[in-house]
Amino acid sequence: MAEQSDFGARKHLHISFDVFRVGIAYSYPRRKIDPKPLRDDYAAHSKDLLDQLTAALGDIPVAGQDTRLPVEGLKAGAVVEVGTAPPPQGSRAQAVKLPKGLEFPAQDVVVLRSERRDDRTESALLFVPDDARTSLKGRISSYGQPQGNQLRPDVDRFEKIETIRAADANSLFVGNVDFVSVEPLWWELWVRHDGKIAEGVAAAARLAALEVHEDRLLFPDTTVLFVHASAEGIAGFVGRIPGAVTEIRKAIGTIEPFLDRGAKGIGPHDWTANLAKRIDPPPQNANAVCVLDTGIAAQHPLIAPALHGAWAYDAAWGADDHYPNGGHGTPLAGLALYGDLEPLMNDARQVQLTHAIESMKLLPPRGFPKTRPPSYGVVTEGAVALVEAERPNVRRAFCLANSACDFPPERPSSWSGALDQIASGSMPGDQADGVPAAERPKRLMVVATGNMPGGKLDHVRLSHPLEDPSQSWNSLSIGGFTRKETPPTNPPGLKPVVPANHRSPFSLGSQALSPDLTPIKPEVLFEAGNMIADPSGDCGWEPSVSLLAPGSSVMHEPLVPFWATSAAAGMAGHFIGTLQAALPDLWPETHRALTVDSAHWPEPIRKRLIGTGQHWKTGNKAAKQAILREVGYGVPDLQRAISSAGNDVTLIAQAPIQPFVIGESGGPVFNEMHVYDLPWPKGVLEKIENGIVTMKVTLSYFIEPNLSGRAATRPETYRSFGLRFAMKRRLETKEQFKRRVSGRQEKDEAVSQQEGKYWLVGPAAVQAGSLHCDLWRGKAIDLSSHDAIGVYPVTGWWKTHPGQKRFNDKGRYALVISISAPDYAVDMHSEISAIVAAKIAASVTL
Repeated sequence: MAEQSDFGARKHLHISFDVFRVGIAYSYPRRKIDPKPLRDDYAAHSKDLLDQLTAALGDIPVAGQDTRLPVEGLKAGAVVEVGTAPPPQGSRAQAVKLPKGLEFPAQDVVVLRSERRDDRTESALLFVPDDARTSLKGRISSYGQPQGNQLRPDVDRFEKIETIRAADANSLFVGNVDFVSVEPLWWELWVRHDGKIAEGVAAAARLAALEVHEDRLLFPDTTVLFVHASAEGIAGFVGRIPGAVTEIRKAIGTIEPFLDRGAKGIGPHDWTANLAKRIDPPPQNANAVCVLDTGIAAQHPLIAPALHGAWAYDAAWGADDHYPNGGHGTPLAGLALYGDLEPLMNDARQVQLTHAIESMKLLPPRGFPKTRPPSYGVVTEGAVALVEAERPNVRRAFCLANSACDFPPERPSSWSGALDQIASGSMPGDQADGVPAAERPKRLMVVATGNMPGGKLDHVRLSHPLEDPSQSWNSLSIGGFTRKETPPTNPPGLKPVVPANHRSPFSLGSQALSPDLTPIKPEVLFEAGNMIADPSGDCGWEPSVSLLAPGSSVMHEPLVPFWATSAAAGMAGHFIGTLQAALPDLWPETHRALTVDSAHWPEPIRKRLIGTGQHWKTGNKAAKQAILREVGYGVPDLQRAISSAGNDVTLIAQAPIQPFVIGESGGPVFNEMHVYDLPWPKGVLEKIENGIVTMKVTLSYFIEPNLSGRAATRPETYRSFGLRFAMKRRLETKEQFKRRVSGRQEKDEAVSQQEGKYWLVGPAAVQAGSLHCDLWRGKAIDLSSHDAIGVYPVTGWWKTHPGQKRFNDKGRYALVISISAPDYAVDMHSEISAIVAAKIAASVTL
């Protein structure tokens, strides 16, 4: 009789269930809503808004006294700030959101940028052309008129608006700005609309004696220009072209890697030599992990056997690792190649490398001028293009372990937007004529969340917000945990900041960000090392609780300590490189999904979510999501990502999907959804019966980003399209499920409380991002009735911007579902495989 351990052995291939996919027409579910009036006196509210608008706009400048600059494609106008009312006292709403219909595109009355404020209100900068003032005031006036039994016009636009006031160019700046300083800096100007306005702004800037760099970043709604001026100078210029610019940001000039290393090299040279003798290099056609960092020590005996390319963004920099005290790019690449060297140094076996390493230097050495423009969006896209030109047609992932804290992470930046373009294959060079979006090159980007540098113990242990560009939707954002807790023996009194198997004190998260506007980040955790606290409560890094990695100085420090989320990103690179080598035919979106699917929380973290009973711990789902925004979905398991077991099976589907199509009225409408019958091993599940099993669903796709000032409060304006998944309820028939999800039912009821308790966070938690994951935990007999799943679209700029002519384009997705019963000696894999084989045979017969 087989032992229980045999059923847990990872010796099976994952199972494709593509054969069960059926495409059906889809329309968004429409809910019958009878909103309650928000105003007691609409006439008084209308008059108040008109008075505020008139004061905010001021008089139209008379000819000869108008200081505004003419810009081709831009109407003359003014910018005002509108704000919503705060939610009622005691309300649990995240915020009173801005009306989606606030704009009047036909009159070019448009929202330039929006933001959520601490008092749970939202504000927007609204551009009002001079020739649209009368029309806008007329609409507000009509909104306040008595309507009898008729619907009140524009109530959805104006009812929530509480304040309107004048706005100047200073309100367009993001981040801390010293307006007193006369030092000229490079600035990002986010110019709205098409290239015509961007060219007009560039020409106007040059006429104003401002330097404009020829490089720019291109997004559907925004062109990012780089202009050199003082803060006052740039504010003065932008103030004369109202309506052209949606945001102003300081262009990032330098990015300091996370480390502030002292001279604490580790390890004798013979350790390095011994390991070097045991290395079996990867094949020449191996997939690669490309490290975007400070360069690499190409002659290092642990690096050279697997280094398939080393370059610099500017060839004058050289490709060597210029970072002091052991380097940064070299140890990062070493971890991406080997993982932590410590266990390898204590072993005597051969080391077969499965993947290669590449290095692209992004950061200029000291003594070299900053990149022009100093935009790491431009530099990162250029670096990726250079790597692919040097070594085309190579399967690779990119690893980035640098960050910046110049800007708040609750909104996309030009850098995070560039990463999303890289991943989705929407860089300018990717958009070849005739190549549909689903077939353009897709790339997996691994990005560190940034670091808590140290400090007092009480402050270090708190959750701190992640750093730019790890808010990128398409990137796999990496946080840290640690198993390292042994302090040095001298001096006495030193203690680890956290026990083993807890979140690393270096790691940052997204707890402080609005859950309805931002993705859950980080998605996963890797080893990042620990901090050590002294008796006074001061915390900092220490070699004894760090990882071991190759150093940049082969002669003086061939091995160095490496720590924080830089180290975690390197470990993630090693994971992804090994996974891509093992499963080379899968998509980058699928590798990302498998990484998340394979993750488990270490036991101390798991206890925060799962009690001793059969369900999740009590508490609202917002509290559980807050935990995920600190620790993600856990620590990935490489063997689980690569292989299935008898009692722990992973199902994979990959498919293109066309979210939208032109409808009968001539405008874009929703097109299709995909429904899968799930090949559940019902015989096994009935045998387990009331035993507890876990199902994990991970949906992964890449969006094309649209950088704009509205993305901070309107996630749908940033994504090209969105996808969601829905599971068949236990008591539904298949047809009832299809009707419910496809929107052909009059009412779209929320998931019942009884059904919702089985899910960790539930569908309401899915708002932003391009990876959606949830876990179901309950009785096996109940899971057997959840035997169908649907993948359906939600709106994005492909649909709302018909002028871009992308409504007929296709995206693609990976759907990974795992079903796990580790406590039971059962073989689900064989039963599922038999069901799939029968379905394939039947399909061939038909």
